[in-house]
Amino acid sequence: MITSDNLEEYYIRIGRLKQRYLPERFEQDLPKFSSHPEAADWFRTLFLDNFIFVEVMEAAGTENYYQYDIIHDREIWERRQRDIREKGTANGLGMLLCAQRVDIYEDGSVHLAV
Repeated sequence: MITSDNLEEYYIRIGRLKQRYLPERFEQDLPKFSSHPEAADWFRTLFLDNFIFVEVMEAAGTENYYQYDIIHDREIWERRQRDIREKGTANGLGMLLCAQRVDIYEDGSVHLAV
């Protein structure tokens, strides 16, 4: 079971900056959720202010899903957000791996970008 006490054990380090990233094993060990709110609340409890809502998307069927980011490097993430707002684009070392996308579906299923 994933808890705040063992969360660090799930992280791997990748890229030139050796940034933290949650691998597929994290997704496989997630609890089974029965709804989007239940899953989102669980992630919020675990990641606190580093779990942020991004947008609602429409799935191929008709079911919506909800995109969130888990912020792994707050400083780089804030710089990326500022660059996007001010310049319309962001690039630079570490920008891609500073956050990780999480899709949560209405039924509580979760897909983590890896």
